[in-house]
Amino acid sequence: DWAWRNGADVINCSWNCSREPKLEEAIDSALLRGRNGKGCIIVKSSGNSNGDISYPGKYRPEILVVGGIMSNGNRYNTSNHGQTLDLVAPGHNIRLVQDNDLLSFSQGTSYAAPHVAGVAALILERNPDLTGQQVRDIIEQNTTKVGHLPYQTVSNRPNGTWNEEYGYGLIDAYKALLATPRKQEEY
Repeated sequence: DWAWRNGADVINCSWNCSREPKLEEAIDSALLRGRNGKGCIIVKSSGNSNGDISYPGKYRPEILVVGGIMSNGNRYNTSNHGQTLDLVAPGHNIRLVQDNDLLSFSQGTSYAAPHVAGVAALILERNPDLTGQQVRDIIEQNTTKVGHLPYQTVSNRPNGTWNEEYGYGLIDAYKALLATPRKQEEY
């Protein structure tokens, strides 16, 4: 709640918890009232138990739920998946710099979700007048198909072909930015 009230355009959530009415109120407010009524973009990691999407990812369809993939394009084996998964991003062998400047590698959907949050921020930088739904549509419609499973047309998934393990596919920042209309300059 604090984030949207203090000007956050994009909110990245890489955690899960049990159902909480106060959290749902904050999510509802961010999606409906954030960004002066245009709606914040909420990005949620899918979770890391090879099961269903972790809460609050499945709370509302407007939450962009992100799973993790490996460098070979296959789903990371513990990345959660299911009916509310929207897309995937790199989530395995992510290079990190530790406090002592040593490099290490880690994995998990908490590393995948920020890729999507970053693309949402780039889209809004290009056109801050877009609604939250327009940003979500641009991201979902401009993915790259990855993995070994077929993608299908699904009635409740209007932004292209989809499947339960990869959503609409892999985030593609370049395609998404090319598809983003520039803000109309006022003269």
